[in-house]
Amino acid sequence: MKLKLVIILFLLISKLGVSAQEVHQVSLADKNKAIVLTNQAIEKVKTDNVGEGFNLLIQAIALDSTNRNSYLQLYRVGMNDSTRIDTAISILQKSKKIFQQDDEICYYIGEMYNLKGEAKRAMAEYSMAIAYSKLNGEDFHLVHRYYFNRANICLAKKMISTAVLDYTYALNLKPDYGAAYANRGICLYKMGEKDAACKDWKEAVKFGIGQSEEYLKRNCNSKVIK
Repeated sequence: MKLKLVIILFLLISKLGVSAQEVHQVSLADKNKAIVLTNQAIEKVKTDNVGEGFNLLIQAIALDSTNRNSYLQLYRVGMNDSTRIDTAISILQKSKKIFQQDDEICYYIGEMYNLKGEAKRAMAEYSMAIAYSKLNGEDFHLVHRYYFNRANICLAKKMISTAVLDYTYALNLKPDYGAAYANRGICLYKMGEKDAACKDWKEAVKFGIGQSEEYLKRNCNSKVIK
């Protein structure tokens, strides 16, 4: 049976309370105008005026390069418009000089590279996000996804034992992470650890990953207990 990787897509959730770490002189008027432009951009994107919203975000960043929300919204546009993803990546890469050791921004850049199919670059950004999260605190609600998404790349590249380590770490951070149980089960099954795989798939079903029911039926001779 071909085991399919369980992938979960997540909406953008901004990390609050991180300030710029380089000194950039911006007037109060420009700061306020950048905020207005960013809010206008958000409304444009909501009404499917993505191009106009994207341009407003670039204007906002040009006025105030320290407005972190503008970059996060730019990521959102890039993830939903492939024609602008390269520009979004370039701008967010530059933002790392301002928001130094920012694990969330590194993660979002990794997500965009992953969407483009550039696994090596995505893995590098996820690894950077993981390293910075150890400095900034692993209690931030996205950190488990850093490990999960890096593990998915490892699994796709047949780096099975490495993937298991990352899925396990993700589960240590979020014990009810059904997708991590499902994918770790795939890894364990490939490693010949059938009992451990079946145990993970049972947990995956428990936490809402219905696809793992089929894995249990076909590979574990097991009935799913609801």
